[in-house]
Amino acid sequence: MPPMTDLSVLGPVSASGAPTLVDGIQASLREAIAKGALPAGFRLREIPLAAHFGCSTTPVREAIRKLEHEGLVKVYARRGAEVTSVTISEVEHLYETRIVLECYATRKAAERRPTTDQLANARAVLDAQQQHVQNQPDVGSPLDADFHREITALCGNPMIAELVERATRQIEAVQARNGSYVKGGETQAAKAHAAILKAVASGQADRAEALMRKHLEWAGNAVMESLDGTVRS
Repeated sequence: MPPMTDLSVLGPVSASGAPTLVDGIQASLREAIAKGALPAGFRLREIPLAAHFGCSTTPVREAIRKLEHEGLVKVYARRGAEVTSVTISEVEHLYETRIVLECYATRKAAERRPTTDQLANARAVLDAQQQHVQNQPDVGSPLDADFHREITALCGNPMIAELVERATRQIEAVQARNGSYVKGGETQAAKAHAAILKAVASGQADRAEALMRKHLEWAGNAVMESLDGTVRS
């Protein structure tokens, strides 16, 4: 029997700032999945969701299809949509995927020698992350993923960015469901991000790629250890 969850865990569409109703529903469901509020195996029934969001089932169906494309939802022919169950062992494969794609994307970003304006978003995220570390060093935040998103976007290949985003969201969802946290992770990540951004900004492609690889390998190992601890405890 699939787990029972009150739909009140879903944030209002109006709070997402999304441009369309479909995007807003998608954002609300995505956030709930990423935070673990909607657990693996949870049935996403169109009629109750439509009633919750105050709309027809059509935008709900479209939002679910988008989430399926992101790898967060699986749609079955007879029983409908369910929140994807990603195993811990699959997280290791997701990190391998990220290493291949993000290291290449980081190299390409450095080779393109982005302008100050093009680097503005990545710098803003890094500044916010460093401030977060100063104020709440032991509290995780979405800023880590935001930084990787901005660096990947600088490579100029939206298909790579989309694949990285999909892998990252699945990893975040598994961590949330298992209640795992990498102690000191935010501090370590902020330091690594600063070095990566500096290398990208100065066009040091070899160094930028190497730094990203080292950072992702560390993060992957740390996440796997934290997940293993939550499963065994």
